[in-house]
Amino acid sequence: MHIPDGYLSPSTCAVLYAASAPCWITALRRTRRRLLARSLPQLALFAAFSFVIMMFNLPLPGGTTGHAVGVGIAAIVLGPWSSLLAISLALTIQALFFGDGGITTLGANCFNMAIAGSFAAWVLYRLISLGAAPESRRRVLAAALAGYGAINFSALLAAIEFGVQPMLFHDAAGAPLYAPYPLHVAIPAMMAGHLTVAGAAEAVMSAGLFGYLRRNEPVLVGLSAPPAESARPLRAPLWGVLALAMLLTPLGILAGGTAWGEWSAADFSDSSARTQMVAASGHMAAPSAAPTGLAHLTNLWTAPMPDYAPRFVKSAAFGYLLSAIFGVGLICAVVWVIFWIAGRFGAGDDGVPVASSTGRRLRAGVVSRTLRGFSRALERTLVQEDTARARGLLQAVDPRVKLIGLLGLVVTAALSHRLAVLAGLLALGVALAVASRLSLLRLVTRVWLVAFSFTALIAAPALFLTPGAPLAHFAGLTITANGAHSALLLLARVEAAVTLGTLLVLTTPWMHLLKALRTLFVPVEVIALLAMTHRYVVLLVETSNAMFESRQSRMVGRLSPRQERRLMIETGGVLMSKTLALGNEVFLAMRARGFRGEVRLIEEFRLRPSDAVAGVGFAAAIVLALSAGR
Repeated sequence: MHIPDGYLSPSTCAVLYAASAPCWITALRRTRRRLLARSLPQLALFAAFSFVIMMFNLPLPGGTTGHAVGVGIAAIVLGPWSSLLAISLALTIQALFFGDGGITTLGANCFNMAIAGSFAAWVLYRLISLGAAPESRRRVLAAALAGYGAINFSALLAAIEFGVQPMLFHDAAGAPLYAPYPLHVAIPAMMAGHLTVAGAAEAVMSAGLFGYLRRNEPVLVGLSAPPAESARPLRAPLWGVLALAMLLTPLGILAGGTAWGEWSAADFSDSSARTQMVAASGHMAAPSAAPTGLAHLTNLWTAPMPDYAPRFVKSAAFGYLLSAIFGVGLICAVVWVIFWIAGRFGAGDDGVPVASSTGRRLRAGVVSRTLRGFSRALERTLVQEDTARARGLLQAVDPRVKLIGLLGLVVTAALSHRLAVLAGLLALGVALAVASRLSLLRLVTRVWLVAFSFTALIAAPALFLTPGAPLAHFAGLTITANGAHSALLLLARVEAAVTLGTLLVLTTPWMHLLKALRTLFVPVEVIALLAMTHRYVVLLVETSNAMFESRQSRMVGRLSPRQERRLMIETGGVLMSKTLALGNEVFLAMRARGFRGEVRLIEEFRLRPSDAVAGVGFAAAIVLALSAGR
């Protein structure tokens, strides 16, 4: 259903872009007020899930392939407007970076799968489940039929768009200029596979996920009242399901053949490809050469990783997995950018744009944003201590074993020269995070995306400056295969190392970590400096938070930008003078309590059999990664 460039005329593409644009704009307006609440991580999750699920190709009758879309469950959970944004984002990433669908036909693909599919699924689910009890099996059946109906409605629209091209756009001799098959061929060829295999896959997936969400997250499918804490993040198992789907994506290349209507211009001149084309099209002969308009538009855009096969990766399965990881990461990054923009322009504390009496949005003031920043910093400090004392896999390991093991893996990641090894270390870090009950959403937004953004700025010049075979052209510059491999290697090293280091910090109380460092013969002076710095930072954040809260409690109304700048300068000066006194007080207080760098705890460290097992596991992972990563 991913219509490539050249199969639809420019006028058809323009009409479908014009039909899709109002839907996108309306969807953005309707979802804007909820972007900073729970719907934002939901949108990221279902956009990423749709991207991954569309990589699982299924064999269809006639020797072609198809896939599920994930639009059914997305429309049920998000509603039609947010769902169409999520599916449109996935389709856009596929077209721009992987060549799955065209640039000129992106409006058509989004209209078929994202817009029409979302509304079809939502309407079907609402009609079939009307009046059904939350625990009724009819709701599961409604979810299955919603997914089945949505994907077939999308396929029917694509078939109609294919079939009208020969009728409307042909040369003087009657030869089609774009898609070559008429309606009586296009509709049966498209619908045969979707009414059977692809539709069944969409139905099973929609019903299965709906049943899972009904048991574990009933609020997402509207079967229970939302909690008072409306910004509650999605539970980690949902991201775990996405991670598992990503790891299984190499299964998607097992199905051979090309999807109907997605043949390249070269396939029309290839005898074996023509044979498959004729067999899948009701044995109607195909043109001896690619239609003129199709051949002209087919190479309009060259994707960096066409067909989910990076040219610098030799293994097809690993390249497919790497494409899935890159696509999901890119989707999360785009949603994070939306989150950042929405947060800076017109979002209030509850995620709703602040409106004046005239209806215009007003940006949150400098004082309010600063106060929220200090509050979030203090909250993160407290959350870190809570997660370090929670019941999890890494929390139960002796801090000394954990310190040596995780730092050893960090060094291993820095020394590795193979992407497969780095991907394995990153997957190990994700598995340890899940087993330690850490929030994957927090890792994505506060660790992975930050590390990715910073490292990408450093690695970007290598794409163009490293000599090697040309891979893609972008803005007049040539991206080389060696440059892409070097940049990706650096990104993978940083992400793996940062993930493993974050696990150490988040699963170990600070004083336990300092004592573990001391047992490894780290100098006393370094331990004392780290301990006092940590305590000083915590007190500084608490003091700053108290200052801004007291300031805000004395203000009535809204300050002008000039008054806010003056207030920030004055507060900054007071805070600077407090830092000098605060630093001295922290030092004297810790010295008065006898602290000289030696950390003393009520409970001494004791190695247990489980710690020995963990140590052996860390050692085995380090040796295996070092030997395979050379």
